[in-house]
Amino acid sequence: MAVAVAGILCFAGFVQQLPNATQESGPLDAMDGIVVPTGGYARVATGLDLLHHGAGRLLITGVYPDTPLSAVLLETDRRRPACCVDLDYAAANTADNAVAAAKWEKQYNFQRIHLVTSWYHMPRSLLLFHRALPGITIVPHPVFPQHWADKPWWITWDGWRLVGIEFGKYVWAWILLTVDRNG
Repeated sequence: MAVAVAGILCFAGFVQQLPNATQESGPLDAMDGIVVPTGGYARVATGLDLLHHGAGRLLITGVYPDTPLSAVLLETDRRRPACCVDLDYAAANTADNAVAAAKWEKQYNFQRIHLVTSWYHMPRSLLLFHRALPGITIVPHPVFPQHWADKPWWITWDGWRLVGIEFGKYVWAWILLTVDRNG
C-alpha cells in the first residue's frame, strides 16, 4: 500500500512539472544558445524561430547520421543561415543530447541555454540537462502540437499513455542519476 501511495505521489509531482501551453518562455539574448533534441513535433522549427528572434547559436542534437543541414532546414520550411546552426550526430537519447549540449556550451561559453523540446519531454530533459550543464541557466521552451494546446492531455487515452510512458522514463533517469551521484 505504501509503495502505491508513493508511486501516486511521485506521478502527481511529475505532472506538476509539466508545462502548459499558456506559460511564457524566457526572453532571448544574442549571447544565448538554443538546444533542440530531435524526435518530436515542431522542435526544430521552434528552435529556428528562436534563432531568428535573437539568440546566438542553435544546436540540433540527435540528427540522423549523414543528414546535411540543408535537409534539416527543408523539413521545416524555414531557411536560416548555416553560420549559426550546429548539428550533433552522436546523440542517441536524451542523456546523450545533454552531453552533446555540454560540449557545445563549452565551445561557445554560453551562460544561458534555451531548451526546445516537447511539453511532455521537458521534465526529464531538464533533469538531464541540469546535470550535464551545472551553473548554466536553462530556459525551457516547450513545444505543443495544436491538439494538446487546445485541450488538456488528461481527457484522452493518448494523453495518459504519453505522460505515463514519459513518467516511467523520468523515474528511470532519476534513478540512474542518483546511483551515479552516489557511486
